[in-house]
Amino acid sequence: MADNEKLRMKFKLHQLEFELEGDQEVVKEQFETFKLFITNDLLPKINVQTLQEAEPIEDKPIPQIEQHANTVIDLNEIPTLQDVKLRDLAKNETDWLLVYIYYASEGGTKEFTRANLLQLYRDSNRYTDNKRKSLSQYIKNIVKAQYIKSTNDTNFILLEKGKMKAHEIFDGKSKSSMGNKVVSTTKKISITKKEKSNRKQVSVKQGFKLDRNLNLHPEGKQSLMDFAEGYKMNSMKERILVIVYYLKEILELESMNPDHIYTGFEKLNIRVPKSLYQLISDTKNKKGWLEFDTMENIGLSIQGRNAIKYDLAKHE
Repeated sequence: MADNEKLRMKFKLHQLEFELEGDQEVVKEQFETFKLFITNDLLPKINVQTLQEAEPIEDKPIPQIEQHANTVIDLNEIPTLQDVKLRDLAKNETDWLLVYIYYASEGGTKEFTRANLLQLYRDSNRYTDNKRKSLSQYIKNIVKAQYIKSTNDTNFILLEKGKMKAHEIFDGKSKSSMGNKVVSTTKKISITKKEKSNRKQVSVKQGFKLDRNLNLHPEGKQSLMDFAEGYKMNSMKERILVIVYYLKEILELESMNPDHIYTGFEKLNIRVPKSLYQLISDTKNKKGWLEFDTMENIGLSIQGRNAIKYDLAKHE
């Protein structure tokens, strides 16, 4: 499937149904984030009643993990990030995060920070805005799993349990179990009245917010509304182009982000499309009117300037 193709996922948790639809990469990232929501926020609120008693567990000696003092980790024997990707060793985002932590901590021999992890995301060409926004939740999740622990407000260390999990990933033995709790068929789930009142169909979409510091009716300059009324905008991509051109050339902003464009749509009283992220991406990739490496640094291309000046239809 091509990167720019859309993907639709629909899944069910008892009486609740969830649906994700959009760009393939965005849907995959949102699915990983949503699994964390189900595991950490939804399941703890569900009352689980066991229908049959579990069989007593025989007392058995707990196997002891052999401890090795002053163990020296040779990172040359560990798969490179490229090998992890090519061999598909990391099965989900949690696996990838443990791989990054292992490298950032040099096998658990030094502390690491969130910034170290983001740099490894970039080094392996896996960095996206959604991964950056979800990173704190993933870190919180693996702290709960006792794979890592914090040493202060910014630093963490890799624990022995985390090292063992990382080696499972490197050995191709990851079971992708974290964040994927399965409800046993011998259990009955009852949902509170408050939860029953919620809609069964849940639509997960990107969130945007108004930038209230963005003045689109500046003193001494043309307003966005007046500027936009000069053009016949026949598509969402053309509307995005007009907004970005105004922000860049009239307001002289150095760079834009989706919140700026969202604010422009609201100011023009235009219904904001559900797939705004995808439309911004298409305006760059298919039209060539925008240029950016990340959505936090949207700029106007030469083609975009020319389209406004010479190609876009104007009102008489």
